[in-house]
Amino acid sequence: MSELASSSNQQKADLTSTVYVGRQPIYTSDLKTHAFELLFRSSEENVAKIIDGERATAELCLNTFAEIGLERIVGCLPAFINVSENFLLHGHCFSLPKERVVIEILEDVRPTPDVLDAVSELQDVGYTIALDDFVYRPELLPLVELAHIVKVDLPLVPTDGLANQVSLLKKHDLQLLAEKVETEEEFETCKKLGFDYFQGYFFSRPTIVKGKKLPTNKVTMMRLVSQIQNPSVSLNEISDIIQTEPVLAYKLLRYANSAFHGFAREIESIQHAVTLVGIRQIKTICSLTAISSAAGNKPEALVQTLLIRGKMAELLATQMNHGKTETFFMAGLFSGLDALLDLPMDEALEMVPLSKEIEDSIRSGAGKLGIVLNSVLAYERGDWDALSCPPLDAGAIRNAYLEAIDWAQQTLAKVMAIS
Repeated sequence: MSELASSSNQQKADLTSTVYVGRQPIYTSDLKTHAFELLFRSSEENVAKIIDGERATAELCLNTFAEIGLERIVGCLPAFINVSENFLLHGHCFSLPKERVVIEILEDVRPTPDVLDAVSELQDVGYTIALDDFVYRPELLPLVELAHIVKVDLPLVPTDGLANQVSLLKKHDLQLLAEKVETEEEFETCKKLGFDYFQGYFFSRPTIVKGKKLPTNKVTMMRLVSQIQNPSVSLNEISDIIQTEPVLAYKLLRYANSAFHGFAREIESIQHAVTLVGIRQIKTICSLTAISSAAGNKPEALVQTLLIRGKMAELLATQMNHGKTETFFMAGLFSGLDALLDLPMDEALEMVPLSKEIEDSIRSGAGKLGIVLNSVLAYERGDWDALSCPPLDAGAIRNAYLEAIDWAQQTLAKVMAIS
């Protein structure tokens, strides 16, 4: 572990916390695991202590996509995710990968015109819609007509009325999921009635997946949320803000890796990640972070060191006439990823989808990126014998370092001035 990582371990221990996501399997009639429902959990106690439904949805999504990683929780299977009415109406569902998730509309969501429009828009672009804890009522018919899956809440349906509810629902082009199945008799009854999927304590109780939560800078988040409200904001402007907050940059990369898993794993710069994810999804990430109170303060010395490394690498690359200088910034910024995550570097690099060129420069100092990064780190340590960045001389390297310090200090000062 690097000296930077070692010196910041105690500070990090105080600033990181554990996050939790519950998951419960959903089975087919032949008891093969079809998917997992993801459940809000706030501790290792396997109980959903929900005070605010919108905040619970926000934290569940953040913990899944930006902290733990969807692939670690469900592998390659679909994830059913409960969404509140506000989450739905604010358009946050569009930040979720439609190929990986099923949107579960909670039972207390009313079929108002706005809700129906929001659900219809999701359906039009390819999302799978499920109705959670469902008990048939005529006023819910407009939602039924938009749904792909209806989860029938067995305890709320009288046994002698279940067949009738199934008959009414089967008039529509959808699949039925029996939830809260607690006995073999209930399972067999539901199979005979033609249910497609099954979930409940008879099969499996929810389990908990844990991960580390990293706090983001509250002021930077406020700046970003404010900035993206401007209709004319550019991706470059958003990138400039994100790259001043290493933890937020990490969360963005984790989100990109979870949301686009198997599609675009190698990311070369913050600009690349922002372009891939898009303004709409970034707006959602920031909004959810604000909702879940996922703000905090990283050690200022750690943040400043990473900013200096990134800027100095970018400045040296510019003087050496290298292209894609933002990639050099990325290498410098994430050269302290082990300190950021309190993990060995090999494990830390597995957490984000950096390009192989950046990874190799951080792991072994390989390539053009590695030459520049090694010079940055050597100057930081005062190791003059190891300082080599041809054709630049020591004066040019010193000037880049001083300019990087000035930039990092001004950047942090601007952030703090807004608070």
